[in-house]
Amino acid sequence: MTKQEIEAALQAVLETEPTPFDPPSPSEWQALESRFSTTLPTDFKHFIELMSRYSFPGDIYNVPQAPDAKTNGNDTIVTIYQSEKNLGSWPDHLLPFYGIGNGDYFALDTREGDKSAVYFRSHTDGSVARYAESFGAWINKLPDFLNGID
Repeated sequence: MTKQEIEAALQAVLETEPTPFDPPSPSEWQALESRFSTTLPTDFKHFIELMSRYSFPGDIYNVPQAPDAKTNGNDTIVTIYQSEKNLGSWPDHLLPFYGIGNGDYFALDTREGDKSAVYFRSHTDGSVARYAESFGAWINKLPDFLNGID
């Protein structure tokens, strides 16, 4: 999906932030990809950058940014990954980007790189299931998903 298509999809289902946040810089994206030895999907990057302007239920995790960056206040992707790894059951290859708020996560598979499907990780039993075939497909499912959590 293009950035414009993603923004149109977000505008249809989300409220805007009263004060926009700072999106990650190219060097911050590069550092995250290097940290996990992967290339992230372009539409995922567009989504995270656009989330600096939209309010989303649950926690969209931040790309690590400069200490003075204005963010949504949520933890970073790296912080959540490390925290879950420290609990001992988080798969090495899953990169969490969205916490629903009850211990469940949506994540990308670093082994799949920029072609990653989106996976759902359940806190109940630690199971991992493919939720959407691509990040764009995950965005297309947002209206139904968000209607289910209202």
